[in-house]
Amino acid sequence: MPRKPSFAKHIRNARIERGLTMADVAERVGVSAQSIYFWETDRARPRDANLSALCKVLKLPIRAMKEMATG
Repeated sequence: MPRKPSFAKHIRNARIERGLTMADVAERVGVSAQSIYFWETDRARPRDANLSALCKVLKLPIRAMKEMATG
């Protein structure tokens, strides 16, 4: 059975599929590019407000992403 992608890998893949750079996403979410890097490399998790903004930017379902972020 294939493993589900991790939260970090999922947001990275979504960003790349949409043709966005870390800086693009950071600017739209209102955080630093370093924050995006930390989230994509599984070094940190976004706060709820940032997670909501991230999901809007990447057009991802908020509920599923919250579950992945806390799981």
